[in-house]
Amino acid sequence: MFNDLFSVAHIALPNESTVFASLLQQMMDELGRASDEGQADILQNLLHNFLLYGERERRKQDIGAIKKGADLDIVLLFKDVLETNYKQEKQVSYYASKAFVTEKRLNQATQRVLGKTPKEIIDERVLLEAKRILCHTGQSVKEIGYSLGFEEPTNFAKYFKKHTQQTPLAFRENNLLA
Repeated sequence: MFNDLFSVAHIALPNESTVFASLLQQMMDELGRASDEGQADILQNLLHNFLLYGERERRKQDIGAIKKGADLDIVLLFKDVLETNYKQEKQVSYYASKAFVTEKRLNQATQRVLGKTPKEIIDERVLLEAKRILCHTGQSVKEIGYSLGFEEPTNFAKYFKKHTQQTPLAFRENNLLA
């Protein structure tokens, strides 16, 4: 259920499915009780059951079946290299060289497996981290830009606005957690 590489799994729950609502209610009830030595184990087991039922539904719907092969191997290697280097490196050529393929071959693999270009995937990863930092920290836009490898704060602000149609500060204001 969590192996959709760069996307979030979406599962359509059947209308008659009450098991998810029941498990959620049991978790809420358990959280509302006075804490004791068994509470963590009970919550863990309820969550485990919730995830198992979710995986069952996902398999029924055959979501995200990815064929094994060279394309998947390239994409997985790209994903690993991206995860450790996205703050410093934003060029497709860098990731292609680390995956020991040409840019064209990396593009073919990501298009076949994920339906996106490597540049789109790099941008999505950088933006995901930027959004996380904006929502969950008080760091300035300048600090965030530097931490994500942008040499000039204005470059980060322009990059963010180009991809999200809003400034980093506007995004933060619209998405502050209460």
